[in-house]
Amino acid sequence: MKFSVQRDVFARLLGRAQGIVEKKSTIAVLSHVLLETVGKDEIKLTCTDYDVVLIDRCPASVEREGKAVVGGKTLFDVIRVLPSVDIDIEKEGGERLLVVAGNSKYNLAGFDPVDFPRIEKPDTAPGMTIPGQVFRKMLAKTAFCMSQEEARLNLNGLFFDFRKGDGGFHLACVATDGHRLAKVQQFFPGVELPFDDRGVIVHRKGIGEVRKILDSEMGDLFVGFSTGDVMFQVGGASLYVREIDEDYPDYQSVVPSVFRTSFTVETPELMEAMRRVLPLTDPNLLAVKLEVAPESLVLSSANAQAGFGQTSLYAEYEGDPFVIGFNHRYLQEAASAIESPRVIFRVTEPGSPCLVEPSEAEEGVLFVLMPVEEV
Repeated sequence: MKFSVQRDVFARLLGRAQGIVEKKSTIAVLSHVLLETVGKDEIKLTCTDYDVVLIDRCPASVEREGKAVVGGKTLFDVIRVLPSVDIDIEKEGGERLLVVAGNSKYNLAGFDPVDFPRIEKPDTAPGMTIPGQVFRKMLAKTAFCMSQEEARLNLNGLFFDFRKGDGGFHLACVATDGHRLAKVQQFFPGVELPFDDRGVIVHRKGIGEVRKILDSEMGDLFVGFSTGDVMFQVGGASLYVREIDEDYPDYQSVVPSVFRTSFTVETPELMEAMRRVLPLTDPNLLAVKLEVAPESLVLSSANAQAGFGQTSLYAEYEGDPFVIGFNHRYLQEAASAIESPRVIFRVTEPGSPCLVEPSEAEEGVLFVLMPVEEV
């Protein structure tokens, strides 16, 4: 195998493979990437941890066809320190890889390609094509609410709820960790679902890898479904993520629909107010207290060792004063994800779930936060 490749393009592909190659795996070959020539003008890069498979394609000038397996992190560390020039890569005897760029030369150890996991993934599957940057924004508004507890496998990812609609389809993206919930919904006109309504849970690692790819690719995204996998294709990248085969909670029943009161604040002012009370937030509770009164919202935090702090801002509210508390980080992350100029808090009771949503409903996002009692 021998080929030449442009350094910047190759480095970008290797960079987005770093989250998949298993650096501490007991199966050594999983920390490696498989390089294969495809015809005379392309190479294919494959890596996997068994749950996630990334197949990426890169333009290249192929002189001699073949394949090689080399350490994913080692190759990336070498390529990223090289200048922005064409790089010559050649497989030598004993599965070693020679990398040459300008006056720099590296000889890297590798594996026999027959030891790399045999990966057979379909190039096409039933699915639909949607704008990649719209999907990227949906992930950004919800992914931070995924659970980090491995024991709650069904909450360890994003739930995608596909529903047919008139002249298109609806997609709801939902995440929850049991203490908060995020939901963003979009309608994609002119795109028909190739299957009946369905929901699927995609593990958080796969979501992280999709976001990496969408950060560097601006084209449309194809989302397809093969046996046990969700397939994401954009640009030259194909990512296959194994579905979480469990039931997702009935998220619609969690979203409150009847409210006794609501108040509205300017989004930037709320973010600034939370920044001001953060230094005195108790590190164990992370609680911030909101005292709501007509035309006033007072935020405060207290720490038994450090002291007490508060700040206030204008709020649109009519009714009796009340107090409600939230986890500071949960509230801040929800407010940060809202693009509208104002945030609306809808409350049934101070101790019941609170609905947080943008003033502009067309943004299509909402958050449900459980109040904190110790405030």
